[in-house]
Amino acid sequence: MKTFSFLLSIIIGLNIHISGQSFSDDFCLCEKQTIKSEILNQERTLFVYLPTDYNKNTTKTYPVHYIADAPATSNLYYDLMRLHAMTQSVPESIVIGLSSDGRNENLIISENAGKYLQFIQNEVISFVDQHYRTKNYKVFAGHSAGGHFAMYTMLQNPGLFNAYIAGSPGPAKPLIDFANNSVIGLKTEDYRFLHASVGTDNDTDTLSFRSLEKIMSENKAKDHEYHFKINQGENHISNIAVNFQDGFLKLYEDWKFQLPDNLDNPISQVIQNHYDAIEEKFGYKPKPGKWEVIFPTMDKLAKNGDFKNAIDILKYCIELYPESDQAYAFLAKAHFDTGKMELGKKYLEKALAINPENRFARRIKAMLENR
Repeated sequence: MKTFSFLLSIIIGLNIHISGQSFSDDFCLCEKQTIKSEILNQERTLFVYLPTDYNKNTTKTYPVHYIADAPATSNLYYDLMRLHAMTQSVPESIVIGLSSDGRNENLIISENAGKYLQFIQNEVISFVDQHYRTKNYKVFAGHSAGGHFAMYTMLQNPGLFNAYIAGSPGPAKPLIDFANNSVIGLKTEDYRFLHASVGTDNDTDTLSFRSLEKIMSENKAKDHEYHFKINQGENHISNIAVNFQDGFLKLYEDWKFQLPDNLDNPISQVIQNHYDAIEEKFGYKPKPGKWEVIFPTMDKLAKNGDFKNAIDILKYCIELYPESDQAYAFLAKAHFDTGKMELGKKYLEKALAINPENRFARRIKAMLENR
């Protein structure tokens, strides 16, 4: 972790002038959108990062993560999210970076911060929803003054976002004073998530951080989930990456399907139960991917000799993806391996009818013909 944090300090330092906390937008792997804000009476830039499969599937919708102090922090956040999405640990998501212009006057609790929150609520979110394919699930993340604003937003309007990730949220005193007067807002009935952390090396005062934790934890709603963490040895800069990653991995800790050691129910039911739980927590139900979830699980089952569940999950795959030639090809192989030759031939014919060029199916057919 130390080496990781040191390297990230160097990388982030290329985009951040630490002393003044000013951020450069010279480098951004994103598209830029300009909003003419009536609330702020100025133009503001949005840095929009789209999932890698956004243009491949034009009907798919995505959760949205809003990041303060773009583009330096949003570049990092997007890269971390993208890496973990590749392993199915988090969902593919749209990331929206909010430009850092006037960061302290807009992000630290004040009348201006209230106007900036109105700008996000009434202009930014509606703009993003109109121009991109979004799900009704939103996360707000920030660091330092951005972390301060994330905490302020949760206290002021906890229902605006579904989850909040706040790194090194300073200065702490205005937050503590505001929290003492705003805890009634935390009584919203809906599930809300918060992850906040500070480092121990020249970072936000840990005593103040613990005071803020005490106030919020004692007054949180029943269905809220809060995580306050002190990251030993991290500093104000290295804690950016550590907090972002810890935050969204904690939020999505149950996202990835894991094959249980023992199956008490058919595997198709186990997978459906998993995604039902995802829907209950996040308000939408993702579709298990063929190559990301179903086929790897089938492979593990077959290698363990559990052909009954291997066949069950492939039939479930066909329910979800009726034109999956690969699922039919795998079903053919599973039936041949268990001696059910006629069924195997039926599924093999179906695979080749859908895709005559399916190499796996063609290989099975050639092996049968050469017997």
